[in-house]
Amino acid sequence: MNILAIDTSTDWCGVSLFQDGRCKDIIEKYIPKKHSEFLPIFFESIIKNSNFDKNNLDAIAVTIGPGSFTGLRIGLGFSKGIAYALNKPVVPVPTLDVIGNDPDISFDDFLVLLFSHRNIVYVQKFLNKKPKGSPKASNFNEIDLKSNIVHYGCDKLLDSSSYVETHPSAEVVGNLALQNFKEWKIDEPYTLASNYISPFEIG
Repeated sequence: MNILAIDTSTDWCGVSLFQDGRCKDIIEKYIPKKHSEFLPIFFESIIKNSNFDKNNLDAIAVTIGPGSFTGLRIGLGFSKGIAYALNKPVVPVPTLDVIGNDPDISFDDFLVLLFSHRNIVYVQKFLNKKPKGSPKASNFNEIDLKSNIVHYGCDKLLDSSSYVETHPSAEVVGNLALQNFKEWKIDEPYTLASNYISPFEIG
């Protein structure tokens, strides 16, 4: 299966190309607030460098949230544009699943944290490396810091280098899309929207 995978959920921007179920090329860079400028460039570069015919794609995978409001909007909008042009499905991939499936994570049970703003973080529990429940926005002071923690962007809140930090990777986006293709794919993504998880929903 051939999949184009896109991540714009944080300050990183990534595009990966999977051919026959394997990641053949990837471009990832830390480019805060420049996703709209670089995402099309990354896309064209990865297609050109791989000498790949876009019409041979089976789907477009993209991080669906939570994450940066602007970044998610740009990534999903770009993914929809390609999907419409090529008549391909979109596979929305949860951002915290992407972080929690980083291949360098060495423990089975942990919390994934993604910084939102001020002292608000998005959080989800993983047991046996599988997500439990749904991600939610939470006050950082309510987080159990005795747990194993994998995070992105929470350095100042955690105030320690002993926690694992990793950014969402477009390669992991593609792998998760392949693993969950039948369950997650959206054949007509006209109404597909990013999962922003408003911090105002905190109870």
